[in-house]
Amino acid sequence: MSCLWLAGLKLLDALQDEFFRLFKKTVRGFDQEDVHDLRVASRRLREGLALFAPILPRGRLRRLSHRVRELTRLLGELRNADEAALFFADLESQAPMEARPEARRLREELTAEGGLIRLKLEKDLRRFDAAALRKDFQRGLGTPEPFKRRQADPFHPFPSFAAAAFAERGAQAEALLPTALEGKDAAAQHRLRIAVKKLRYRLEIVAPLLSDQGEEARRILKRYQDLLGELHDVDVFAGLVRERVPDGAAREELLETMGKLRGELFASFLELDAKQPLGPLTARVGASLTGRETRQAR
Repeated sequence: MSCLWLAGLKLLDALQDEFFRLFKKTVRGFDQEDVHDLRVASRRLREGLALFAPILPRGRLRRLSHRVRELTRLLGELRNADEAALFFADLESQAPMEARPEARRLREELTAEGGLIRLKLEKDLRRFDAAALRKDFQRGLGTPEPFKRRQADPFHPFPSFAAAAFAERGAQAEALLPTALEGKDAAAQHRLRIAVKKLRYRLEIVAPLLSDQGEEARRILKRYQDLLGELHDVDVFAGLVRERVPDGAAREELLETMGKLRGELFASFLELDAKQPLGPLTARVGASLTGRETRQAR
């Protein structure tokens, strides 16, 4: 994988293989973990397309990314329902006694809604023509033409390209961080969560270039993603409580319990930022990637 062109061939093939393997596995059993893994694989494949966009045909790239995104959205509906049911199951045990019946009712409603979404997803996935999509990938990407003019030199050393591409995603996340560190700005925290997720997927794609396969950086980014995701979930589920629970003591107690949980999560987020800041982390990964290129050139 010494040059961008060869790396694009190898890594995009690997991302496609994983995506279509998980699609077949999910359609066979519709296991909850398989659904989650397929959704992650679809996001990682889209990030791979974004990473290698400078050497890919633009029109075909947009169409392929759109098709994969359609599947990501289908899978996301079930994930949201499952996470909501799990959240309110936990909340039922944490809330004051007077509020637990309402938490139980919400859990039961969301579990039933999740069952309906699952049935619809099973039908949608069986209708989803994965074989046609794979052919579209083969036709749409095919073998990149190294001598056709592109946005980037296909013979550019891949390690330095990967370092610059990772730094780009890192800069996007860092720019969002100051506002996200303001406790009540849920929208900024949500935007940072998405940016960190893309940064993590990009890291996982270029991980073969790193001595530890990017394991340390991946662990830290996963922690950021998990905390920001849990913060977002609390905000969304608090909205459900406001929509579905009548005014009264039970509603206020549920919201108060969720507010305390959000405060704990935000404190953990601040602690993580203090101990493992994003800036030095992305700098270390970039240095490792460019160091790999320097060692290869010797």
